[in-house]
Amino acid sequence: MQSKKFRADINGLRAIAVLSVMFFHFNQGLVPGGFAGVDVFFVISGFLMTSIIFRGLENNNFSLWNFLKARARRIVPALVTVISIVLALGYLFFEPLTYQLAGKHGLSSLLFVSNITYASEAGYFDADSFSKLFLHTWSLSVEWQFYIVYPIILIILSKLFSISTLKKIVVISAIISFAFCIYLSSINKTLSYFMIYTRGWEMLVGGIAFLFPLSTTENKKRIIESLGLILIITSFFIFSDTDNWPSYNALLPVFGTYLCILANSYKSILSNTALQKIGLWSYSIYLVHWPLIVFFKTINIDISMFIYFSITILISYLIFNLIEKKRNYNYGLLLLYILTSLSSYYISINGISSRLSGDKKNETDLVEYHRKFYGGEGISNKVGVIYKNNDSNNNLVIFGDSFSRQYGNYLNKQKMNYIGFFQDGCFSANGVYNVYDPKLKNECISRWVEFSKHIQIDKKSPIILAQGWKADLALKSNKDDAIAVKPYEFIDFQDKFIDEIVKISGEERNIYIIGRPTGVRKNTHQCLSENKLPIYKYINISPCKKPTLKVDIKINNHLKELSLKYKNVFFIDPNDILCNDDLCMVVDSKGNPIYSDTAHLSIYGAEVVGEYIISKIK
Repeated sequence: MQSKKFRADINGLRAIAVLSVMFFHFNQGLVPGGFAGVDVFFVISGFLMTSIIFRGLENNNFSLWNFLKARARRIVPALVTVISIVLALGYLFFEPLTYQLAGKHGLSSLLFVSNITYASEAGYFDADSFSKLFLHTWSLSVEWQFYIVYPIILIILSKLFSISTLKKIVVISAIISFAFCIYLSSINKTLSYFMIYTRGWEMLVGGIAFLFPLSTTENKKRIIESLGLILIITSFFIFSDTDNWPSYNALLPVFGTYLCILANSYKSILSNTALQKIGLWSYSIYLVHWPLIVFFKTINIDISMFIYFSITILISYLIFNLIEKKRNYNYGLLLLYILTSLSSYYISINGISSRLSGDKKNETDLVEYHRKFYGGEGISNKVGVIYKNNDSNNNLVIFGDSFSRQYGNYLNKQKMNYIGFFQDGCFSANGVYNVYDPKLKNECISRWVEFSKHIQIDKKSPIILAQGWKADLALKSNKDDAIAVKPYEFIDFQDKFIDEIVKISGEERNIYIIGRPTGVRKNTHQCLSENKLPIYKYINISPCKKPTLKVDIKINNHLKELSLKYKNVFFIDPNDILCNDDLCMVVDSKGNPIYSDTAHLSIYGAEVVGEYIISKIK
C-alpha cells in the first residue's frame, strides 16, 4: 500500500481542472470542453478516498463516522459561506423568482442532492443554467453521495472478502458503472450527466490508481505523466457541450488523470508555484467562480476575463485562509449549517416577495406571466382554424409553432382574415418534431398533412412561416423516437423544408419566412420585478431600464440567404424593427414588455413586429 504524503502533482491537477471549468463557464469559446475538469476532480477524489478507506481497513481502524466528519469539515464550511454570501446579496439584488430559485437550489446543495434537483429540471448546458446560482454544486453532491455509499459497501464486503479480493471488486465495479454510463448516455443524457451511478466509475478509476500503483523509473514516470496531461488538455479542446457526455468521451480526461496520478513523479511538471497556489485554493475557486458569473449576468454587468479572474482569485484566497483552513468548527459549524439551511428554505417559499415596493402585479409566476402577456393567448392551438375578420376574400395562411401563434391577436385586431396551422412544440417540417411525446408527434404529422392539403386547394393566399428555428428542439421521426438533429443536419432540414413548401405551393403566391427575434437573456417579468426592489432606485443597472444587445442569429442569416434562391420567397427579420443598430427593445415606450418570456413576443411585442410584417406583405 502506498505511503501517505502530499502529492504536488495531484495539487497541480486540481489547478488545471478548476481553471478549465472557470474558463469554460466564462466563455465556452475559450475552452469548449472545459467542463471535463469536473471529471478530473472525480478521479482525484476517488484516488484520495480510496487511499483513506483502504488504509483504515488494512489497519482495522477505519471509522465511517470519523471519515464523514472529516469530509464535512473539509467541504461544508466554505460551501455554507458561499451560499450565505450569495443569499445575502440576493436579498438586495434578486427579484422574488430568482431569489426563490436560489433558496431552493441553495438548500439542495446543502443537503447534497443538487445533482438530483438539476437532473429533474433540465440539462447542464441549457440556457436557463444562468439562472441557477448553485448549478456547479451538483458535482459536490455526487462526491458526497460517493463518500457515503463507497465506504459502507467496502466495510460490508471487507467482512466477507480479503483486501486483495476487494481490490478486484473495485475494478469490476468500475467496469459495470462505465458500461451503465454508456447505456444511459444513449437514452437519457441528463440523468447520465448528473447521477452517481454513471459518474461512479470515474472515481473508481482514481481508486484503481491507488490500489495498483506503478513501479518504474523516474524518466518513464515523467513520460506517463506527460501523456496523461496531453490527454486531459486535448479533451478540453476537442469536445464541446454538444457532445454526448460522459459516455465514451469522458475516457480521455479520466484516463489522462489516471496516468498522471499513477505516474507519481517526484519531478512533476505540475509542481510549479503558480499551479500549486491555484491547486491549494481550487475548492474555494470552484465554489466562487460560477455564482460570480451568474450574479454579474443577473444584474446586467459585463466584465472582462481579467477582472473576473482577479475577483474570483481574491475572494477564493480570502475564503481559503479565513474559512477553509480552519478545521476546528465542531458544533459551531453544525449551527451555521442549520441556520443557512433554514434560511434557504424560507427564501425558497416565495423569494421574500415582501421586498417589492409599490404595487405587486408582477408577483405572478413565470407561467402565469407568459400566459397573461403572450401574443397568442386565446388563439386556438388547433390545426386549420379559420379566423374570418372581414368580408374580403384576401386570406393569409400561417404555419408554424408558438412563434407563429404569437401574431394571432394582432391579426384579429387588424381585422385580417387568416387560417392558422398552429401547433406549439412542432417543428415545421415533414418528419421532424420537437419532443418525445407520441401524441404531440402525431399532431405534428397531422398538421403537416392538413397544411399540405389546404395549399393544394387554396393556391393564391400568401403563406407566412414563423417558428423558433432552433436546432436543439428538433428530433427526427424514427422508430425509437430518440434521434436528435445535429446543428449541421438542421440546416439541411430547413433547406428541404422550404424547398418542399415552394414546390407544393406553386409560384403564384408569395411565401414569407419570419426570423427569430433576438430575445432577452432574462425574462422580462423578472427584470420588471427587479425595478421594484429598493436598491434599483439608487443604481441604474436593471436590464429592463436599457436595451439588450442585438445577437447575430446565425439561422436568420441562413434563412435570408435561402430565400434569395426563390423568386417568391421573402425573409422578414423581426429584429429590423425591434433593434436600432446594435440595441434591441426590452420594453416599449409605455414600459410594456416586448417579450412574455425570454423568446416569445408579448401582445405588445407582437403588435410592433406584426405591423412590420404586414407592411412588408402589402
